[in-house]
Amino acid sequence: MSRRRVLEAAGASTVVALAGCNAGGDGESGGGGSLDPVRERAEVSVDEIQEGGTLRFGLGAGIDSFDPSYSTSAPSGNVHGLVYEGLITQDAAGTVYPWLARTWERMDVREVEDGAYEPYMVPAETDDDGNLVADDQIIIRNPEAGEVLTVNEAPDAVADGTFGIQYRAELHEGVTFHNGEEMTAENVARSYEVLENSSISAQTFDSFLYAEAVDDYTVDIYGQEPDAEADSQLPTTVYPMEHIEEYPDRGADPRNDLTPIGTGPFEFESYEAEQRARFSTFDDYWLDDLGLDALEWWDGPDGFPTSPVVDEVTVAIVTDDATRAAALNNGEIDLTYGLTSDTYGEYRSAEDYRLSVTNAGAYNFLQYPVTVSPWDDERVRRGVNQLLPRAQIAENIYNGYRNPAYTPLPELAADEGSADYDALVEELRPQTEQDTEAATELLQEAVDDLGVETPIEATIETNTSDDRVREAELIAQVMSNTEFFDVSVETFEFTTFVQRILGPEYYQQGNIVLIGLSGTFNPGSFYDAVNSIDNFGQCCNFQRVDTPDLNEIATEARFSVDAVEDPQFRGEQYDRVWRGLIEQAPNSYTVFGTNVSALSTDYVGHNTYTFSSGILPYGLHDPTDQQVAYLDRET
Repeated sequence: MSRRRVLEAAGASTVVALAGCNAGGDGESGGGGSLDPVRERAEVSVDEIQEGGTLRFGLGAGIDSFDPSYSTSAPSGNVHGLVYEGLITQDAAGTVYPWLARTWERMDVREVEDGAYEPYMVPAETDDDGNLVADDQIIIRNPEAGEVLTVNEAPDAVADGTFGIQYRAELHEGVTFHNGEEMTAENVARSYEVLENSSISAQTFDSFLYAEAVDDYTVDIYGQEPDAEADSQLPTTVYPMEHIEEYPDRGADPRNDLTPIGTGPFEFESYEAEQRARFSTFDDYWLDDLGLDALEWWDGPDGFPTSPVVDEVTVAIVTDDATRAAALNNGEIDLTYGLTSDTYGEYRSAEDYRLSVTNAGAYNFLQYPVTVSPWDDERVRRGVNQLLPRAQIAENIYNGYRNPAYTPLPELAADEGSADYDALVEELRPQTEQDTEAATELLQEAVDDLGVETPIEATIETNTSDDRVREAELIAQVMSNTEFFDVSVETFEFTTFVQRILGPEYYQQGNIVLIGLSGTFNPGSFYDAVNSIDNFGQCCNFQRVDTPDLNEIATEARFSVDAVEDPQFRGEQYDRVWRGLIEQAPNSYTVFGTNVSALSTDYVGHNTYTFSSGILPYGLHDPTDQQVAYLDRET
């Protein structure tokens, strides 16, 4: 059985991120249980591969940061994947493979008693909202005692045997960064310092505890609790010491006069503000030097390239969907994604173009201003949830390239996130399928009890992706067609929109957010990102959503020895979480999608990755799926 055909119980190493562009589907079901989520996989013979040329990629959003630790944007992940690498990698189905780590092994898992970290905690101050704060990254809070465990106390806890899970990575020797520095275990251990108080700190320090170099090429990484997602969630991007010790808190970004430096196959060359970024082949790329046999899991054909075969990559930032499609049609770019669904049929039938479709772990969702009246009443939110025309959105706006979201969990994560996904969908669908009569009953009860005057004025805010704007307008129309609402739509450029909704005061403005989420293979990511209070102000809790009763169940579903060792237990706990989310409805999930790339047939062999953040780097070269693409033209 080949590696590609094996779907192992594994999660994603990537963080969740906001998806600014469309992700489509073809009306088929999602990827859960699918052995290869890439549809109609294009394969090439190693004898036909041509080297050289410049691949021109059309990105539909601005680059919020060139440093993955300071980015919450899925589109930007395509840039990060050229430059940076991590200890592990994952194929399109989510299987984990060691990457910069030669081996990656779980060494220990143990129960952590309540209060186990208290002996190591230190007093902390509180902010105006009563939250415990500290200058150093907080790992665990004890609000009752007014104490926290920060990164400074974590080594003592680990030294005393207080931790939940331990992994050991044996590193490849001979890996160098773009600045010539050799990667060692010290780089790995100290790379977590970059994440402290970064844009993704909440997603990291909900599980990470401490990392320690054992010797030059061995590093131990510890999690706070027994963690069912630790295999992919604990590893991080590996940075050079120049970055760790000298770069300021805003991260590596040419706009800060700092050069992104990683171990990846491409080096950063230049950036023209909001226009384009250029990358060139890294001549001392480690896998070129070590060869594919250095990957102990490699079983591909002789002659398979050790790195991408194109010489350069130009990332053209073209936020308008129609303009980006025109650039593809005019031969100005070779590859893009996130075009409007109306154009897919044209590219599928055109002789010089191709569509590449992959089941995606992504969805669009509405997030309500849950702290602002009348949206703080769950009956109002549930009423709107049952007004949503999910089937109409999927069929009429996305032309069947998306599927109605009758659960809060994409099917791609179903194996890890449900004991019986099909039964869950059947159970929840009556509460999420459009039912105007049931919605009217709920809304009438709520407005009568609350004494709210109708119509309730509201604004749906979203980003300027054509399909998403049409989706917002349809939802606004459906809501306004009732006697309860008068809804308008306001749009913003994606990066501007993300900055706006991540603002600390945004939740008080009373607007409804419509945006997309590109998650991971892990079910926990789809719950935590939009529902955990720990992610307020980060990706993707904009409205101070707080569901403490569900947090407790979700914690048990991920952070327990039973969850690590018993998949059935884990799935049953998550099913309780999804049912609770439908009841409380802080978010409404509208459609699941797939990722759809449109490309010139000059770019041969491209397949689209499961998450939009990896479409560019995965297509260029990924040994896990024996994926490689090349340019079949003279320049």
